[in-house]
Amino acid sequence: MLKKIAVLFFAALISYCIYYDLHAGTIPTNAKETAGKTVAVQPQTTHRPYVTAKVHSGDTVLTIVKQISGGPAPSIEKAIRDFSKLNGGIAPEDIQIGQTYRFPIYGESR
Repeated sequence: MLKKIAVLFFAALISYCIYYDLHAGTIPTNAKETAGKTVAVQPQTTHRPYVTAKVHSGDTVLTIVKQISGGPAPSIEKAIRDFSKLNGGIAPEDIQIGQTYRFPIYGESR
């Protein structure tokens, strides 16, 4: 009986750890935090028009760029380069859910 309780407790603990890791994440990011608030990094100057948008679950830089541009996005390389320039060198794969970033505008919304 005690073994069954121990196994059940261990399985619950593992399940909680997996849930927490997927929901909140435990991998450190490159964002600088001070007293629980993210310090904004000054973006490099650029003439590319942009929109500030909050990232939601399932969003990628390309899907947001396509959505705000109202049409097909440019090449992936160009979108990545422009996004990084607008956000102080942040790589698109480092975006965090709930954070606000600057996304370049292409096409019709210009």
